[in-house]
Amino acid sequence: MYFGSVRFFKHIILGSLALAILVPTGLCIHYGLRSAQAEQENTLMQLELSRQKTETVLNSSGLFHLMATTNQQETSSLFWTEDLDYQQLYPDLYCEMPDQTDYNEKEIYLTFDDGPSENTGKILDILKQNNIKATFFVVTNNHDTPEMRSMLQRIVREGHTIGIHSYSHNYALIYSSVNAYLSDFYKVYQWVYEVTGVYPTIFRFPGGSINEYNGGVYREIITEMNRRGFTYYDWNMAAGDASEKQIQASTIEDTVLSQAKSVKRGIVLMHDSTRKETTVQALQGIIQGLQKQGFSFAPLTNKVKPVHFIYKE
Repeated sequence: MYFGSVRFFKHIILGSLALAILVPTGLCIHYGLRSAQAEQENTLMQLELSRQKTETVLNSSGLFHLMATTNQQETSSLFWTEDLDYQQLYPDLYCEMPDQTDYNEKEIYLTFDDGPSENTGKILDILKQNNIKATFFVVTNNHDTPEMRSMLQRIVREGHTIGIHSYSHNYALIYSSVNAYLSDFYKVYQWVYEVTGVYPTIFRFPGGSINEYNGGVYREIITEMNRRGFTYYDWNMAAGDASEKQIQASTIEDTVLSQAKSVKRGIVLMHDSTRKETTVQALQGIIQGLQKQGFSFAPLTNKVKPVHFIYKE
């Protein structure tokens, strides 16, 4: 009988000894493999970190090294992208953006679109009498006359800011493509410099940055103009004088002063084109009313924090 025999117990003893040897050995092998795997993973991680610290890139000019850094401002990211065609246009159409922007509460920026015209001179007279500086976003098509050239020079000479509005003011043409917008912009840019010796750094989109004509292209235009360093300004106050129908001076004045009560600072849209006589008539009352509300006045520069329209999908 095998069960309970000497042979049976002999086999049990031998089996126990085998287990006592195999189990620890197996555990050692298992943990040894895991340790080796962990060490290998750690080595690979170190190699990857080392690779990230120094990347060697071959470009058209030869070998160069890009050193990685934890400082986000110093980190260089490489992107192989093909430049858009319009980015190659007008290589002199660039300006330098300021490092920071200013935001001053209780400050009003009077801005006038669509000039110069004979009304621009009247507005300049009123501003001079009140020792106030303003901003003029100019349209230059059909304005290249000795009188209008003299007007632009006066704007600069008296300490106001000239910004670009448009050459043609033809919305359908301007917003037909990024190329078309740049072409229109460049004509004004060159003309203003030719007349005044000043390169404009700020601009205002005809109809504002978001309008019914530029829905399919405004993002690309804004991106390109930002890339070139230019700053655009919409508005958060409007005189209501854009209409072809002439608005009464008292209505323009009341509109501006009413809006001023609900803003901490204001960029005011007005117009100095031909037939805007009532805007001229309202200006003195607007200035006095805003001063009574505690506002001061300043011209826009590219250091002033802009007002931008927000697109709603």
